[in-house]
Amino acid sequence: MLSATNISKSFGASQALRSVSIDFNRGEVVSLVGENGAGKSTLLKILAAVFPWDDGHAVIDGKAYAPTSLMDAERQGVALVFQELNINKSLSIAENVMLGRLRNYSKFGIITSSRLQLDAQAILDRLDAGISVSEDIARLDLGQLKTIEVARALASNSRFIFFDESTAFLNNQEARRLLKVISSLRAQDLGVAFVSHHLNEVFEISDRLAVLKDGVFVGAFPTKQMTEGHLHELMVGRDLAGGLFPAGRKITTVASPAFAASEIRASSGAGPFSFEVPEGAILGIGGLKGSGGDVLLQLVMGTEGIKSGHMSYLGAEYRPANPHAAWKKGVAYLPGDRTGEGLIPEFAIMENLTLAARPRHRGGLNDRSTSYALAQDMVQKLGIKISSLAAATSSLSGGNMQKVVLGKCLATAPKILLLNNPTRGVDVGAKAEIYRLIRELADRGMTILMVTEDLAELIGMADQIIVTRRGVISKTFETGAHPPEEEVVKWMM
Repeated sequence: MLSATNISKSFGASQALRSVSIDFNRGEVVSLVGENGAGKSTLLKILAAVFPWDDGHAVIDGKAYAPTSLMDAERQGVALVFQELNINKSLSIAENVMLGRLRNYSKFGIITSSRLQLDAQAILDRLDAGISVSEDIARLDLGQLKTIEVARALASNSRFIFFDESTAFLNNQEARRLLKVISSLRAQDLGVAFVSHHLNEVFEISDRLAVLKDGVFVGAFPTKQMTEGHLHELMVGRDLAGGLFPAGRKITTVASPAFAASEIRASSGAGPFSFEVPEGAILGIGGLKGSGGDVLLQLVMGTEGIKSGHMSYLGAEYRPANPHAAWKKGVAYLPGDRTGEGLIPEFAIMENLTLAARPRHRGGLNDRSTSYALAQDMVQKLGIKISSLAAATSSLSGGNMQKVVLGKCLATAPKILLLNNPTRGVDVGAKAEIYRLIRELADRGMTILMVTEDLAELIGMADQIIVTRRGVISKTFETGAHPPEEEVVKWMM
């Protein structure tokens, strides 16, 4: 057993954890659940020695556990699999599995590849990964690369493996593969801690659910005794029984849609795409990762070249030469990778919120007072939890970062909003808030195009749905239709 007692942690004036006590048993999967900022990731990172704790102590099998670094934690039996990919693609699969232990396979500075490959393959086989060390690492998908990270943790003889939102950027098939690996770890008597905002994954894989709220440990509950509704209430402090998805108004087909695409083809080969979106409607674009939805948004935003076809926007021909031209036309884009594309994490929150609509004096200089007012307005409207507008955006939780990206878009007062997986990596409470805001924007007349890999989100939020497959539209559902998930999946595969 790994037992942590009265763990507390502050980051400046922000209290991330308050006297949290929790146990992790071998042969068991414990999921940490709670809203963004509840302290889940912080707790795992403290126990894996990414951060030092301010107070408290921990023991493993009765022996004091106080690691000073990630490597020290691994030596004592605890490994952490991060949300971000931690793979060196210039190395082979076997070298990635044994990263940090390659000196054990080196003689006179030369690595003995045969023994390295043999040992790495044995670890991968323990996970039933279906990965051969002779494969080209560049051809592996994200789920397989994550599996290599798990194998690396096993190579260090870890007894406890922590997963910090490790499925956040995986598609459904990749996530299924990783969940299967986690099940095999439990069967091999390892202790697993798991953080995910996908509650279907949490309920499927967990033996116990440990709930955190505002840095405080609420309690741990057997998964079989917990309902999703009760879990929502424990996590957010309010009942979400009314449903995550707000009701939309009835959308009627009009002669002059707000946005229309006719046989548009991308320079990269995707398409053709043809669709129309009335003013104030949410067009949901479903499909597997890489099936064409991302490219469709990029065509509208001007980041992907148009080979043929045409688009119209508010009745006029629309063909943006670049993203800047699209923003000037009143089109805003929330990308799927918030830290890589949506914001500059090291910049202050105010700077990110006003990045696309920075107010200027007549002389062209930045108007900081107006920028401050605009940023403060976005913080209040979106309910972004911050200590200060001057704080680095990287200090925020994932859900609040997502709200900053959305605030950056809304600060430009767009007429058309493009959303790429708008609640990826966001907890259920923040999802409910974002869904409510998206619906309010549509009800006020904003036209929204939303790509999502979340079937419930697609069906629950969209006024009309198109499905993409292999770079084309495979199915268009009638406006107002709410097809069952299995019907949508049929057109994805």
